[in-house]
Amino acid sequence: MILIMNIEVGPADHLTSYRKIAIASWRHPRDPSTYSWMDFPIEEAEKFLASRSTDIPATMTHFVALALADCFRKQPEFDRLISFGRVYPRKSTDAFITTLLRDKKGKDLTGFVLRDINKMSLSEVAAQSARETEKLRKGEDPEMESVKKKVGFLPAAILRVVFAIQEFVAYTLNQDPRILGMPKDRFGSFMISNIGALGLERGLIPLSPYSRCPVIIGLGKPREAPVVREGEIVVAKVMTVSMTFDHRIADGVQGAFVLRRLEKIFARPEAFPEVFAAAEDSQDVLPG
Repeated sequence: MILIMNIEVGPADHLTSYRKIAIASWRHPRDPSTYSWMDFPIEEAEKFLASRSTDIPATMTHFVALALADCFRKQPEFDRLISFGRVYPRKSTDAFITTLLRDKKGKDLTGFVLRDINKMSLSEVAAQSARETEKLRKGEDPEMESVKKKVGFLPAAILRVVFAIQEFVAYTLNQDPRILGMPKDRFGSFMISNIGALGLERGLIPLSPYSRCPVIIGLGKPREAPVVREGEIVVAKVMTVSMTFDHRIADGVQGAFVLRRLEKIFARPEAFPEVFAAAEDSQDVLPG
């Protein structure tokens, strides 16, 4: 029997660790992803960030991470875990920040988690993010290095089985996956991906099945665009913020609340001192 290709192809591509994870993760399009996005003028947010006197400058990613943590405080339905068909509240709000790394083989996506981000100030988020990013770049994050070794060694077909087992143990059974050599709760309550760093103005990011993270935010590249202010069209600097969430844990009502609250925080960040300062750092916040 002679086998004939259905589609003519060339040699297989080299797969980065993230691409192998992606191939191992997704199957049929039976997912509950709900997508939405809004364009936010960012001049006031940029002024607010520039006014903060910190050793390590805070970025728009840090700004949005704390704003989203505040949204989770106000709309706790998002901070949930689904296990055996039941929904459980998480006891901490943790943010996963994706990070683009470059090496001899090219670019690869990775990231780090900020635990209890709702208890951190803007300066703490900036400082911790800088430390975690440096560890990733130097290969000093033991959990991520362990995952990268496994991903680099195993073919995608086998990796799919490994991730299925890890997902079942870590989320369906809600047991510590370190017994399988995998990190504990690596992805947290929500993810933020700055796709603007890739030159993209907007994008809708899929949920990642193996992480069971129910919310992912995409930050587009800032750009100039027409907006309406006091009945007149003016040119303003805007950024598209996209949001993908798990429809099993929340509905459009909760999703709309998050985007509307983000809109208010972007418009007047100084009016929300509780968002950007931990309790012990509240005296450093600009008055609202």
